[in-house]
Amino acid sequence: MQEHLKKLKDVNRNLRREIRQRMGESLNDLGYDQMVNLIEDMDSSLRLIRERKYKVIGNQIETSKKKLRNVEEIHRNLVLELDARQEDPHYGLIEHDGTITRFLDSHTGLV
Repeated sequence: MQEHLKKLKDVNRNLRREIRQRMGESLNDLGYDQMVNLIEDMDSSLRLIRERKYKVIGNQIETSKKKLRNVEEIHRNLVLELDARQEDPHYGLIEHDGTITRFLDSHTGLV
């Protein structure tokens, strides 16, 4: 049990040291090879972060494009519906005092 606790403390200490080094602290104790390894690790981590970031941005762009296409389709449908209603003799718009009001056809009851 004590041995397991000692190993966990060693792991914890090493992780804390690595974190400090990645934050730019405690670099004086590193040799050349360790410094090169740290730089390579940082470059690798940066590459992964950049890839994730670009993927998230790409997904957001695709989602926005889908939403835009959906809104454009709704707009087209509404324009077509408006055109159809304007051509329909059973439906009309009346302008009175600057406001537009719909009226019902007395035969069909349509709006």
